[in-house]
Amino acid sequence: FLVRMLISLSSAAMSWKQFITLTFTVHHRLVSATMKNVMVILVRYLIVSSVAKLCLQELMSPPSRVTTKYLADNDLLPSRLSRYQFATPMDVNDVMGGDASSEEDDVEKRAMKSIGVHSLQYTNPSYVSEVNAEQQHQRRKLQNKEQQHNSNSIDAVYLHHGFGASSLSWLPVLPSLTKQLGARVGVAHDSVGFGFTDRPQSLEAYSAEANVGIGLELLDDDDAKATVDSSGENEKSETGKERNIAIFGHSMGAKAALIMALACSKREDLRLNPSLVVIVAPALEGVSLPSRGSSTKKKASNNKISQLLRSIWVTWRKIFLDYPFRYGLRRLVGGSPNFWRKGLASAWGDPKRLSDSDVLRFQWPSIGMGWEQGLLNLVRSKLSSSSKSVLDDGELLQQVSSLPNTKVVIIYGSRDRIVKFEGSVAEKVKKEFPTVHIVRMEGLGHDPYEEDVDGFLRELKAVV
Repeated sequence: FLVRMLISLSSAAMSWKQFITLTFTVHHRLVSATMKNVMVILVRYLIVSSVAKLCLQELMSPPSRVTTKYLADNDLLPSRLSRYQFATPMDVNDVMGGDASSEEDDVEKRAMKSIGVHSLQYTNPSYVSEVNAEQQHQRRKLQNKEQQHNSNSIDAVYLHHGFGASSLSWLPVLPSLTKQLGARVGVAHDSVGFGFTDRPQSLEAYSAEANVGIGLELLDDDDAKATVDSSGENEKSETGKERNIAIFGHSMGAKAALIMALACSKREDLRLNPSLVVIVAPALEGVSLPSRGSSTKKKASNNKISQLLRSIWVTWRKIFLDYPFRYGLRRLVGGSPNFWRKGLASAWGDPKRLSDSDVLRFQWPSIGMGWEQGLLNLVRSKLSSSSKSVLDDGELLQQVSSLPNTKVVIIYGSRDRIVKFEGSVAEKVKKEFPTVHIVRMEGLGHDPYEEDVDGFLRELKAVV
């Protein structure tokens, strides 16, 4: 009997324990399921409400944007030196050792067509006639004779800006630099993807080669204007003289400066001699930046399935990547009053030197229509390796520094935190490129020509 009682009590205890365990498990599962449902509903609400809010903001209160054409038509371009004109980039891929253009490339170039380009163009007052056309004609003849005796005289200065900037970054130094070099004209344009230059859909237009092609087109147009006097006489056809030019490039624009110098030296039809090449804080892969290695351009497939998959990918990318990125970038730049100042503080060696006008030169182009899409296209162009050049940046510098009548100068700031040239990089360049003149500016950052205009001109004058 006692044994049976113990067994019964043990069974009852075990059953009660199982009952409690089962009850707790059911309760826990119910709570978990309820919490899960609540979280799902909350996430859905947040997503739907956020999307609705973003759509309403874009429709009802988008950031103010204007086209460059509107600014030009209403005389609202950022500087009295500003010009807005259409240019078709010259093809310079042949001088870079690229392959012959394929049918696909020809279609890409035709789609690119002419581009609305914003540039700064400063004419040296000493070359401007203050009297009549006859005196202007005589002055030009005298200048041509003087140039025949001075092969180092510079006719034009061309400047390429860096990433995130525009031609306006050269504005503080452009007039003084042009005068100091004794040039007739100084020109700088906004690279495609930056500033007030148009943002075409063709990724080919965002390459360094296309950027150089625009610059050569502007130089050719300037040459045509400069050599035809007011009476309509074309002196260019009479003299056929080669012009000496000085080419400047900052940061990312250093590669464009080198490509332009190489193109001028190899193409006789341009009649341009790159007598001086100055690259400031050069962002060159394999030189001051790590090398990405060689890459080849993928050929487009004619397979219908591949084309279908690509169209699906493009649609997905636009909806889930492009639109959110563009929205976030617009709000970040437009909604934060200190966005530009905080960013530029890292580019200056001494942030106390950063003035309101410095900030405005970088901030101004953000009012342009579609600037964020242009930035996306530029990044996509770099990632797709659309350039057909077989020369890496180091080989490019080597070829330009080996040109017989070209002086190459590198200028950098000792406190440059963006492209760190100080130390081992500078020593490496001195060893590998012995003909290149290197100038170190103490205490300055990534933009020494903006941070200390007078100091930059003094250092340049000393080395040139």
